[in-house]
Amino acid sequence: MTDSSLIPAPVPWQVRAELEQAKQALRQAEAELGAEQAAVNAFRMHCRLKLDDLVDELQELTTRKQSLLTRLALLRQARDEGAFDDDDAFWQTAVPPEPDIPDDEELLLPTDTPRDKAAEKRLYRELARRFHPDLAETAVEEAYRTSIMTAVNAAYEKQDIQALYDLAGELDPGELAELQEIDSLEIRRVREQIMKVRRLRRKALQRLKTLRQENTARLWRKAQELEEEGGNWWDSVRRELVIVIERRRQTVAALAAQVESLEAEMVETAQRKDA
Repeated sequence: MTDSSLIPAPVPWQVRAELEQAKQALRQAEAELGAEQAAVNAFRMHCRLKLDDLVDELQELTTRKQSLLTRLALLRQARDEGAFDDDDAFWQTAVPPEPDIPDDEELLLPTDTPRDKAAEKRLYRELARRFHPDLAETAVEEAYRTSIMTAVNAAYEKQDIQALYDLAGELDPGELAELQEIDSLEIRRVREQIMKVRRLRRKALQRLKTLRQENTARLWRKAQELEEEGGNWWDSVRRELVIVIERRRQTVAALAAQVESLEAEMVETAQRKDA
């Protein structure tokens, strides 16, 4: 006679239906991510073909501008402190550009290698809120949170954004506790599948969100909107770039004149002191 306690409990149809719904939602999220990623990549290639000459020129002017701003700041500091020495080789060499100096013209440009440090920080903070060990209510949960948070910290330190995305799809501590409360092994397995599928969907949605914040994707959407209205995005953005480049040239010329004037003034002051 078979012990009825050994017969696996049947999985309710509602649970199996929930699994199918989760799988369908995952397929939709992955399809949306794939289609948008392909469209943005194609748009990125068109940008390189149509805009690279202007983008390169603008970037060169931006580098020159930042270099002049840095040199001007150093010269003013030296003048105020009386530290300028015309014979010091330091003042005869080009000062490297300082990337932290804010630009006065914000222009959306396509990027070759998407990297959004602000988005990475937001993702890290989100993971820290979800998995911090101090929020654990049981020893099992604390061990789980600690293992995930250790991996999060290691990935963030290495700037491994792919690993952070993967960790964003891990089980929430509350989900882990929910699984532990299920007595039926079969139902627990199906529930675990549901949670796994939902993790994968969250991961796809997180990637889609990050993609949409990237410059090239934002430009792609802007181009779509303009073309839907009957406009020519490529002509529009080239005209905008030309205008910004001309403003940047004027800014660089004015900064170069300021640097030249200040250098001459400080050389004259140093020569009077030596006389």
